[in-house]
Parts: sequence; C-alpha cells; structure tokens
Amino acid sequence: MRLSRQLTLLLAILVLLLFIGTFAIALHNARTYLAAQLASHAQDAATSLGLSLTGRLADGDLALVRSSTDALFDSGDYLQVRVEDLAGEPWADRRAALQLAGVPAWFVAWIPLDTPLRQADLLQGWRRVGRVLVRSHPGHAYQQLWSTAQEALAWHVAAAVLAMLVGTIGLRLLLRPLTEVERQAEAVCNREFPIITRVPFTLEFRRVAMAMNRLSAKVRQMLADAEQLATRLREQAFLDPVTGLANRRQFMEILEHRVTDPEGMAGGLILIGLRDFKAYNQNYGYPAGDRLLTACGALLSDQLRGLGRASTAHLSGADFAVLLEDVNPPDFATAARRLAAGLAGLYGRIDLPSADVGHVGAVYFHGQDASQFLSAADAVLREARRTGANACVVSLEATDAVAERPAGVWRRELAAALAAQRLRLVRQPVLACDGRLLHREVYVRLPDPDSPQVLIPARRFLPLAEEAGLAPTLDRFVLERVLAAPDPLGEDVPVAVNLAPASLRDFALLDWLAGRLGRDSGPNLILEVSEYGATSCVDDLAAWIARLAPLGVAFTLDQFGRGFSGFEFLRGLRAGTLKVDGSFVCDLDKNPDNQFYLQVLCEIAHGLDMQVIAEAVETEAAWQLLPALGLDGGQGHWLGAPR
Repeated sequence: MRLSRQLTLLLAILVLLLFIGTFAIALHNARTYLAAQLASHAQDAATSLGLSLTGRLADGDLALVRSSTDALFDSGDYLQVRVEDLAGEPWADRRAALQLAGVPAWFVAWIPLDTPLRQADLLQGWRRVGRVLVRSHPGHAYQQLWSTAQEALAWHVAAAVLAMLVGTIGLRLLLRPLTEVERQAEAVCNREFPIITRVPFTLEFRRVAMAMNRLSAKVRQMLADAEQLATRLREQAFLDPVTGLANRRQFMEILEHRVTDPEGMAGGLILIGLRDFKAYNQNYGYPAGDRLLTACGALLSDQLRGLGRASTAHLSGADFAVLLEDVNPPDFATAARRLAAGLAGLYGRIDLPSADVGHVGAVYFHGQDASQFLSAADAVLREARRTGANACVVSLEATDAVAERPAGVWRRELAAALAAQRLRLVRQPVLACDGRLLHREVYVRLPDPDSPQVLIPARRFLPLAEEAGLAPTLDRFVLERVLAAPDPLGEDVPVAVNLAPASLRDFALLDWLAGRLGRDSGPNLILEVSEYGATSCVDDLAAWIARLAPLGVAFTLDQFGRGFSGFEFLRGLRAGTLKVDGSFVCDLDKNPDNQFYLQVLCEIAHGLDMQVIAEAVETEAAWQLLPALGLDGGQGHWLGAPR
C-alpha cells in the first residue's frame, strides 16, 4: 500500500476516534444535565406539594389531598405523584405511562435517562405524618437529548469531512516530493538520469531528494566512464586510427565469421587499392598521405550508404576492403562500379599527381572459405590494375542456385512461395550459461523450386525480398505462423523473430501485430532487430517498443558491435537483450582483446538491465569462457542447430 494511502487511513482512524470521543462526551454531558434537571423538577414539585398540604392534614381531609395531587399531576409532566403515610399506605397516587413521541426506541435503549424519585415530608406541627413522592416524566428530556444528538452528529460529521479533505490535500502536497523521487528512481532504472530541481521544503524529504540527485549523477557518470573506456578500447583494438574504419584484424574476424555462417551470406567482397601510394607519401609527406586515406575512407562510407550492410576496413597502406552483405549480384556490381567512379573523382577534390587514383576488384560470394574469398578478390584487383586507369573488375561467378537464376525469377518465386505459404520455419535454441533454455530463434527457409528438399537460408534471398518490397510480407508470414503455433516443439519458451528494417517502417504491420497479440502470446514473443537496422530506423524502432512493450513483447538488439555505434545508443534503446556479433566470438579463447571488450560490454549492458548473449558459439572453448566474461548465454551450432 502506498505511503499516502497509509497516512490517509491513519488520519481517517484518528478523525474517527476523535469524532467518537467528542460525540460521546457531548451526549454524556447533555444526559447528565437533563438528569439533573429532571431531579430538580421532581424535587421542586414534591416540596411545593408538601408545603401546600402541611397543616391541612389535621382534619383528615383526604379529598383535599387527592385534589391537590391531581392538580399538581395535571399541571406538569410527571410519571408519578404519590402521597402516603409513614407506613406507606397511599392517600393519593397518580401515575402515567412512559410515552415518547418522536424519539426512536433504540435511542432510548442505547442512552437510558435516569428519572430519580424525589420526596418531601408532610408535617403536623413538628411531627412527620407522611411524605410526598414525585418522579418527573422524561419525555421532553429525551426529545431534547435526541435533538442534541442529531445536531452534534451533523456538526461532527461536517467537521470530520472537512478535516479529512484538508488532511488529504495537505498529505498530497507534503508527499509530492516522494512522488518525484519515485519517478526519478524509475527513470534511473529506465537508463535515464534526471535531477530534481525543486528541492522539498521538508528537511527529511530534502535530504532524500539531494541524495537521489547525487545517486543519479553518480550512476550516470559511472556508466559514462565505462562507456568511454569501452569506446577507447574498441577504437584501439578494432579501428584504424587514420581513417576511423575497421582495421585488418577486425575485418578478418568479420570475414571469417560471415563466410562460415551456416545461415549463409548474400553479398561480396570489394578490394580497393590506391595507385603509387608509397611514392605519394615520399613526395608529399605523410600528412598528405593521411588526408588521402581519410578522404578515401569517407568516400567508401558515403558511396555504400543504403546498399545493404557494409563492413569497411583499411587493411594496410593503400589497401581498403568492403564486405557488402544483403545485396544481390546486380546491385553488388553497381556498388563496385560506383566506388570506382567515386575513387576517380578524388582527383578533382584532392591535389593528386595523376587522374589514375586507384583500382577496384569485386568478387561475389559463392561458398568459398575466407582465404579463397580473399584470394579471388585479390586476383580481380590485380586484373583491374592491368586493365587501365581507375578500372573496376567484377566477378559474379557462382555455383549455387540463387546466383545462377536472374533476380527477377527469384523475386517471382519468392512471391509465389509467400502466396502459397511454402516457406519453412526452423528454430535454434538460445541457452543460458547454466544450460537453461532461454528462448528459440526462428529462421525462415525457401524450398528450392528445382530441389524442394534443399532449403535456402533467408540471407540468400532476403536482399531480393527487400528490393521487391516483400520484407514486411515475409515478416508478417513468420509472425502469423509463430503466433498460431508458438510452441510446436512442446517447450513453453519465448520465440524470437527477426524484423527487417523495412518492416520497422511499415506501421500497418505494427497495427496488425498490436491487434493480434493477446494476453498470453505477448510475453512469449521476442522481436530482434540488427544493429544496422536499429541505427537506420531509430525513431521507428522506438515507436514499436512503445507500442508493443506494454503488451509483454521483448526486444533484442542483434549483431551488436559490428556497426561501431555509440553506447549511448543502447541507453536510449530500452531493449531487453543484446546479442554480440559473432565476429567477436570466433576464436574467443585465443583473443584476449575480444575477451576484455566483451567483459566491459557486459558490465555496461548489465548496468542498463540488459542481458548479453553471444552469437556464433561454435566451440566448447568459447562456450566455457562466456560465464567468466559476464555473458548471460549463447547461441550457435555447437549448442544446437536449427531444426
């Protein structure tokens, strides 16, 4: 129960006790006063009658006694008027029934009013010969007491209501600082760090507010320091200091992870070589060479923006590399030629000795391992150098079914598969470090039209789906299947579904999903968004979280670390889980820099109430390292293949 309600209840009890006490005292005083009045009234009547009869009893005139008694009885409100001798024999006795008009019987029974019997002596000379007994009628007294009780009750109720109203308003004003402190504490839990500017007047509340302000500032500073440390570590270990791009080591880890990913990859590798860069450094100086490298790095980032997911690196000296994913062969070739044209354009922007700036060699992926893939790209780069100035050579040779067919054919096949619901779903377990099953991630597969038993991974045809505008339809198909059968494997665990960036921008899909979710299905659904998709659709993702999080849907940031986004991005995202990109997990037991980076990342994420899951756990050595580094779980074929 809230403190304000407890204090209000306490105030109500105190007011009630005060009301009962004052009301009882008022009734008691009124009753005592009226009882005294009745006694006085009876005594006065007895004395008056006794004096009137003294001296008249000598003649034995009982008729006079009776007439005087009747006259007194009829003139006032009496229950009994009795004249008797010393032996108790009555000379006259008048009695009346106790009738109370307008007073409830329960009131009379609850508050009995004492009607005392008063007497006066009858004298004959100095000798007592009898006595007069009088008891007053309490009718008027009860009516007055009942009226007094009603008035007192009305006044006390009005006073109690007014006291409760004033007390409640006063308590709300008094406890308002606690509400602000509560909001501040909730904001800190939500990775926000506000400061209470209006310091409370009450000393105790002022101390609490100032302590919370210090705590909020301290936690914010601690997180900022940890984020800066992790950022510096990542820059030193994984970034080239001149261009700000990934260095050779980081790029090779990404390349190795992508080409060995069982889910496959749709994309290719582009190598860029600057011509005569060593001579340029010797003739113009190293600062000029650094400016050329920086300009080339900026050119690559600008030219590749919006063309799938690109991992760009400065390998060494005059060599750059780009791993472009989620693109089909025609778009890949277009991107490579665009890079070559942009490279030639540097001649007009920078003081270069020759218009022949550099060469581009591009190879589309078709199942090679990392060394073969890199060797093929190097071969086409050498061919480009032999071809001519600023030449670009692209190799789209492929052996798999996806690349052999034209893109238009595959788009029609994908649309037909969606219409006929021929797509298959597989699920891969995500385990906690103690072996518990956290959830299962859903992947979609497309049966090969020529070989239906062959299932093509989504990464091979997803670029075609996005290009054709079918990504929201594909995601809705998966969500419908998951919500219709959330637990086909017989395990009551949440299910994770990946969303494409195009789906985040489709608010019709959001409206459908919000309407479709019920009380039971919401808490068992996890929506995953890649770091690339989240950074490109920050506002759209925030709208999804604000709409679906109250329904129990959890959100996960997938493939984190590849895009080198700032840690402040995590603070504002409010996702529940962070999945570390598999390039940081490959050969984790042999890479102390990656271990230290993951450890710092876990400390930051746990401070933001986020779980950290490692992707691409493919060896027992990597799995055994995760608990020591602070990770919460892992996912990979070594832990369980999709089924």
